Amino acid sequence: MESIKTFTGATEDEVWQKIAFDMASQKELLSYSALIKLPDAQIYFDTDLDLGGGFEGGISTTTFMAPVPENVTLRFALHEQGFIDELGKFFGMEDVELGVKDIDDAFIIKTNQPEEMKRLLSDPAIHPTLLKHKNCELKLHEDADEEGPETVLTFSKDEAILDIAELREIFSMLHSLMQKLR
Repeated sequence: MESIKTFTGATEDEVWQKIAFDMASQKELLSYSALIKLPDAQIYFDTDLDLGGGFEGGISTTTFMAPVPENVTLRFALHEQGFIDELGKFFGMEDVELGVKDIDDAFIIKTNQPEEMKRLLSDPAIHPTLLKHKNCELKLHEDADEEGPETVLTFSKDEAILDIAELREIFSMLHSLMQKLR
């Protein structure tokens, strides 16, 4: 298991320069974990590519996770819309429509606060990143660990993203969402 590296900086640019240098210095980059600390956010990311062997198939994942303030009551789950979801919507399954055709067509969104969800995803700057990663799952939910439960914003995808520009795009989207949640 690779250790989690911590990168601290005053700006996204400063931190991502450090991460890019560190990732470039790795001989065989099959997995990478980092904790990014900015003055207004703390976001963890992990990307892992396991090629498998023999009869085993490989796996690959990318996950970002960020704790949100305790007073945030919004909860949501966003995932790619598939054929089964389309059938479900036909039979009355709830899905929040944002009024943004590309996003509404690509994703199923479930939330406890539809109007707050619309406000959160109203920034057109985050739409290209979401649409680029249609097969992702984006959630704001309760998570528990050895220290107890906390509310976290997570982005997960069954693909190891090792490209620094793509990782930074996802980070920037989450950082933007975190700022709106404050």
